[in-house]
Amino acid sequence: MKAKSKYVSASLVCLAAVSGALLLSASNTALADDDEKINIVRALVSPPVVSNGTIAGEPTEVIGVLAVKEVPPNLAMDPENFGYQIKAGGRMEVELGGSFERNGVDNAKAFRAISSNANFVLVTGLPQAPITAPAGDGVQHGNYTISDDGNKIITVTPNGGKGRNGLDQKRAKKIGVKVVHIRPRPGTDESTSAFTNGPAGTIGTMEVRIYKANGKLAESGSASVTFPASGGQVVGVTNVGLATGGQGSPATITTELVESVHFQHVAPGTELVNTVKGATFSDGAPYAPRFLLFDKLVNQPDSFIPQKGLAGVGYIQSPDPTHVHMVQDTNFNGIPDADDTIVGHTTISGPAGSSPEILPSDALTTSGDGVTGPNGSIYNVPVRIGDKEGVYTITAILEDGNASVTTIIAETDEDEDGDNDD
Repeated sequence: MKAKSKYVSASLVCLAAVSGALLLSASNTALADDDEKINIVRALVSPPVVSNGTIAGEPTEVIGVLAVKEVPPNLAMDPENFGYQIKAGGRMEVELGGSFERNGVDNAKAFRAISSNANFVLVTGLPQAPITAPAGDGVQHGNYTISDDGNKIITVTPNGGKGRNGLDQKRAKKIGVKVVHIRPRPGTDESTSAFTNGPAGTIGTMEVRIYKANGKLAESGSASVTFPASGGQVVGVTNVGLATGGQGSPATITTELVESVHFQHVAPGTELVNTVKGATFSDGAPYAPRFLLFDKLVNQPDSFIPQKGLAGVGYIQSPDPTHVHMVQDTNFNGIPDADDTIVGHTTISGPAGSSPEILPSDALTTSGDGVTGPNGSIYNVPVRIGDKEGVYTITAILEDGNASVTTIIAETDEDEDGDNDD
C-alpha cells in the first residue's frame, strides 16, 4: 500500500524513528515507477536496543533500514505501507563489507555460524515486531532458513510459500520486510557474536539483494556507516514490555499483527496515556509514546545485552505545552522537579493549529546494573494528540546523546487492511 497523499506533505525532514540519530530528507524519498529500480537500503545504523551497535571495535549490532517505494522516509515504517517479500523459490542475500570483521576469519575471535534468529532476523520496521524463521501459526512465523557462506554473506531462503509470497503468515504478507538485523545472540558474550566493527574512522558497508525464483536480481541496494571511537547516551523508540514475548518460538501463536506504540492510528484529540499492556496489546491501546534509554558505552559493564539504562529520568513541564525538559532525579526526592539536572528535551508537533500537548507525569525511569535485570530504561511520554488529522511526532532528545522520534497518525476514517496476497 502506498502512503496516503494527505500525509505525504507532512515534514519530510525528520529524525529516523528506527534508530534515532539518522537525519533523513525529502531527497531520500524512495519514489519510483513500479518497474524502476531504487537503492532499497536507506541506512545502516545501530538498532534502538543497545548503546554500542556501530562503535569501533565493538560486537556488531546493526540494522539495514530498507527504503519503501513511493513512500517518504517519515512514513516508511507505518505498517500500512508495504515493504518487501521474497518470492517462493527466491532468496535474499545480506552482505557486510568494508571494515566489518568476520570473527574467526578476519581476527582471532571465535567463529560463530549464522543459522538462526539468534544472530539474524527480518523485521517489519517496528521495534520488537519480527518476522521469525520458524514455521508456525503465529502472524510472525515466516518459515525461512538462514545460512551463511562462512564469511560476509547471509542468505535467507523461504521454505515454502506460493508465488510472490515466499515468506509465510500475515506479517510477511501484509507488512513485509523493512529492516534486516544482524546481532550477537542477546544476553551472551563475545563467543556468540559473528562480526566485529572495524577501527575508528573506517567504514562498514551492507548490501541487500533480493532474487527471483529464476535467479534474476529483483531488488538491491547498499548503505555504509563510519565507526566512531565512542558514543554518548542513547534513546530509541521501543515496544519493550508491550509486544508479545517469545515470538521466535513456534508455540507462540497469540502475537497480533501490529503491536506497536510507534505509528499508532488514533482519532484526533485522543489522549495516549496508558503504559501497561492489557490482556492483549490491543486491549491496552492506545499507549503513551515509549522510548528506551541507555547510558553511554564507557559506563557499561560489558558490550552485551542487558545494558544499563538511565535511572531516575522523567520530565518537567515548560510554559510551552509542546515542550518538556527531561531531567534526572539528582536531588533523590523520587519525583522530577526544577531542582533536578536537565539531561534532554521532549517535544510534540503536529499539523498547524492542531494544539497537541505533552501531559504531566511524575514517573521516573528505573535501570538494571547492565549485568542482571532489564535492558535499558523505559521512558514514557503521555500526550494529547491535536484536533486535526495528520502526522504527529514526539521527539526525545538527549543532550549528551542522540534523538529519536515516535510517530502517531490521527485520522477519523477506518482503512481497509492492505496485504500482498496472491
